[in-house]
Amino acid sequence: MSVCFRIHPARLAPWSLAVTLAVALVPVARAELPVEQLTMAKLPPVDPYRIYVGDPAMAHLVDGRTHVVDGAHMRYLGMLGTGFAAATALSRDRQTIFVATTYHSRLQRGTRTDVVEVYRADDLSFQYEIEIPPKRVESLPMRALLAISADNRFLLVQNATPATSVTVVDLQARRAVAEVPTPGCYGVVPWPSQPRRFSSVCGDGTFATFELDDNGALASSGVIEPFFDADKDPVFIHYELVGDRLTFVSYHGEVYNLELTGAKPTAAKPWSMLDAAARKQGWRPGGYQLFAIEPRSERLYVGMHDKGAEGTQKNPAKEIWVFDLKKQARIARMPGQRAVSMNIARTATPQLFVLSGADNRLLSFDLSGPKSPAKPLARSEPVGETPVFLGMQ
Repeated sequence: MSVCFRIHPARLAPWSLAVTLAVALVPVARAELPVEQLTMAKLPPVDPYRIYVGDPAMAHLVDGRTHVVDGAHMRYLGMLGTGFAAATALSRDRQTIFVATTYHSRLQRGTRTDVVEVYRADDLSFQYEIEIPPKRVESLPMRALLAISADNRFLLVQNATPATSVTVVDLQARRAVAEVPTPGCYGVVPWPSQPRRFSSVCGDGTFATFELDDNGALASSGVIEPFFDADKDPVFIHYELVGDRLTFVSYHGEVYNLELTGAKPTAAKPWSMLDAAARKQGWRPGGYQLFAIEPRSERLYVGMHDKGAEGTQKNPAKEIWVFDLKKQARIARMPGQRAVSMNIARTATPQLFVLSGADNRLLSFDLSGPKSPAKPLARSEPVGETPVFLGMQ
């Protein structure tokens, strides 16, 4: 007699699962994967085409960045974290990057600490930091907020509490050594031929100059007569230095030159970038780092927009106008590329780099030809979130 057993599938399922789990738990010999070793890619050698793109990251200001881009190949190289609304500057030998920035103990609140961070330019490695008084101006990055004395000894940091002053940092002693009051004046402009002298633009149109002693303390100061009318036509705080000649442009298109030689600055007669037709159409300069000078050809490149009015001084460029500084005359007009900032590489073949406010791309223009270029030589992928400043190696 044979006996047949039939097992219902519902009763078989738990038993089948138990067998499967038992098999799964049997150890299986596996080769150990090697532990991954993290490495840092080596940067290409520093060259004059390297661009430092200052990005305060407006959507999260406590976490600003400086992006490093190879302008020759429009290739992203790396990034420095720069804290809250930092200002950056390169040493005179271009081998060291200084970052003046702010941190709070609870990210956006708590105890404030201001520091100067020091990085190597060749590999972007952090070297050391110097604590400074918590007074530095917190602003979009610009050249006038952080500068180095001509002898590379003192770093000058613009303060605003809102009272204005300059913190003097001794780079040899690695500490803040003095505070120079600059009431009513803003920005630091080091004199190229004077090791311990800097100047500042004042709200009444005057130009103040300060001399430091060997310890970094204020030794003397002086003020020249107003060189512009601050009520009718103020100057942009962005400046360009070519040799000892300092250049500013004004909201309404005047060009101001001062010679930083002798016992005190001397101001030349200003001249206008606008003819009657341009003035009628409302053309005005606009942007952040809105103009640059190519020193060998003595050409001035300025971002311009039409229909200018009160409050349009930050407008991106509709056109870039080119001026012959010797003749004080416009010689060309280029497409503006919606540029908000620009700089010129220190290269044998000069190139103009502009930052488009429309899409955060960098565009380059070859300036070596007899005519101003109409088309970009190259353009990058978008860089950063809210970039506004271009520093050149």
